[in-house]
Amino acid sequence: MKLKMFGSLVFVLLLLGVVPASAQTDPVIDPDQPGAPLPPEQWDSTEPEPIDWDGAHYSALTDTFIVEKNFLRTSVEVVGLNTLIWFYDRYIREGGTNPGFRIGFNSWEENLANGFEWDDNNFATNQFAHPYHGSLYFNAARSNGYTFWESVPFTFAGSYLWEFFFEVHHPSMNDWIATSVGGITMGEMLNRLSMTVRDNTARGGSRNWREIGGMLINPMAGLNRIFDGDWNRVYANSPDRYPDNFRSQMDIGFRTVADEKLWSTDTTRVYMKFDFEYGDMFFGDMDKPFDSFDFDLQLNFSDVTLFGRADVNGVLAGTFLKETDPASHILAGFLHYDYINNSKVEFGSQSIGAGFLSRFEMTSGLELRTEIHSSVIILGANKSDYRSTSGRTYDYGPGVSVDFLAKLGQNGWYFLQVSHTQNWIHAVNGNIADHYLGESVIRMDVPVAYNIGLGLEYRLINSERTYRDYEDVSERIPELRITTTWLLN
Repeated sequence: MKLKMFGSLVFVLLLLGVVPASAQTDPVIDPDQPGAPLPPEQWDSTEPEPIDWDGAHYSALTDTFIVEKNFLRTSVEVVGLNTLIWFYDRYIREGGTNPGFRIGFNSWEENLANGFEWDDNNFATNQFAHPYHGSLYFNAARSNGYTFWESVPFTFAGSYLWEFFFEVHHPSMNDWIATSVGGITMGEMLNRLSMTVRDNTARGGSRNWREIGGMLINPMAGLNRIFDGDWNRVYANSPDRYPDNFRSQMDIGFRTVADEKLWSTDTTRVYMKFDFEYGDMFFGDMDKPFDSFDFDLQLNFSDVTLFGRADVNGVLAGTFLKETDPASHILAGFLHYDYINNSKVEFGSQSIGAGFLSRFEMTSGLELRTEIHSSVIILGANKSDYRSTSGRTYDYGPGVSVDFLAKLGQNGWYFLQVSHTQNWIHAVNGNIADHYLGESVIRMDVPVAYNIGLGLEYRLINSERTYRDYEDVSERIPELRITTTWLLN
């Protein structure tokens, strides 16, 4: 009954709007009459300024999107975030006994006089927790109306304030870089994903669950939606809410990791992996930063830590070099975040670089995609075999990364994937050394139902670590995965 009423209402509105308009004839216009419309030759041909949808906010009063940049609230939230974390570390964590957070005028003066150095935190804290901390700064700005690039200074400033004024420990250069650069990469990825979860047109329980989900992904945006009254207000979604091209996949299976030879191990563990492909550059999703990005998150059970791997690769800008039906090529700039932490490998980096992407359409309906990336590692971390004065189990330094990827697929499925990544890090803190880490992957997937498939994957990591003061170390780490795959959309 409601459907029929809705259809009738639409039909009536169409009649009221279309039929009278089509029945009218063009009136005779007297150009000398006051208020008469201008003849076509006098119309203003100037193109209107495009609306900046990035960071736009909807106004129910004007029924339009307007940009509202709130510098004061962003600044208060960045400082407030640092204060909240400091309060937890100072009075709750370890029962308030940690002297590293007993800050005051003496610690501030000492930090300003000493400047940056390197810290001794564990790998997960420095390479995963700090970038997530930085993502909160970034999204405080994004959810207050600032664009991607305008949010960058707030991220660096928030981390700078923490390093100098919220810890007794001297400011850490590695923390500032990881929190800021990693926070930008992780932050925009979380910002985009949270928008796909929220739905401003939803009502009732569905709306509340979507808002909760969005807040868990992007806490700062969720907080500002409460402040602005947007949590329950029904209004139109931003055009950026959901990309035209979006692919998500989940793997659940077993991974066997060995030293040197795969068949010599009895270590098999369960893992879960999520892959998100947001946007598609070959369909034009590269106008703004992170219009396209890939995000992989792997959970390793019964390993040294649950969060075993996270990778984010986001486009900053791109352009077509060739665009035809059989073949297209793109040159683009990318921002990368990489994190691997398991019983065999500790590796993390924040990098920026260029990529050459190609797409080839085949007569059988298959398509082949290839990617070649070359990146500068702003700061990388790789496990060390020898203790150093830093007190860490890994070394820090800049470096270079080169990646190659090829995948053959159809209708959302990738039947065959082949990739190789080669990283070089010149350690400047910890042990003086050169770290070479290469990873080769080959994977095959076979669909067995509409959105369910079986996968077989082989990985091989070769790691060479050459030390100035110690004996060099070589590692060969093979890994076999057997998985069930679900295409989630």
